[in-house]
Amino acid sequence: MTDGSSLTMPVNLSDWLTLANVLLTAVFAGLTFFILRANRAAVAAMRDQMADQNRPFVAVTVQVRTGTPVIQLLVKNVGRSPAQNLRLHLDRDFFQFGEKGEGRNLAKQSAFSQTIDCLPPLSELLFDLGVGHQIFAGGVDQAVCPHTFTVSAEYQHVKNKYSEQTHVDLRPYMGTSVPQHPVVEEMERVRKSIDKLTSTVKQSANAAFNARGAEDKND
Repeated sequence: MTDGSSLTMPVNLSDWLTLANVLLTAVFAGLTFFILRANRAAVAAMRDQMADQNRPFVAVTVQVRTGTPVIQLLVKNVGRSPAQNLRLHLDRDFFQFGEKGEGRNLAKQSAFSQTIDCLPPLSELLFDLGVGHQIFAGGVDQAVCPHTFTVSAEYQHVKNKYSEQTHVDLRPYMGTSVPQHPVVEEMERVRKSIDKLTSTVKQSANAAFNARGAEDKND
């Protein structure tokens, strides 16, 4: 007679091999799924990063005009693509140089009241707000020259729409020094030196002319 256990052993071994093959296939399938999902996430992140790098970006900043105490509001597209259908809005009236009149109300000017078809990359809009000592003068009417206000910008590029709000605070500029450009300062020194030399030459020429006239009279 043949031992029954010896007949069942090959069958059991085949079953175990089949089960191991199924488990290995499932593991590989799971790893493949996770790899594909990770690749999709990486591609999406790279796509978003490229979109962020190439998108338009309208930045609103405050600066002081070099060599003067004039405070300016700068709106600039610092992105790599044009900002299309740009709408700028000022949440408060701001009268430039404290001159109360509709023509001086920044909030009513064309850039803040009408849609701008396109603001190309690196293009900028520059607005004079006023002189520092006037804006920060004691008792200044905050309805005329507010020290804080918000500029909102809505625009689009292709199918993407963007919206930003910038809170502008002029108070940190109170008591600051007027910025000077070193090249401009040096040119100013040269100009003064030339003016002084020109004046000296003129005085010497006049003195020589007067001396010559006196000699002619004596002759």
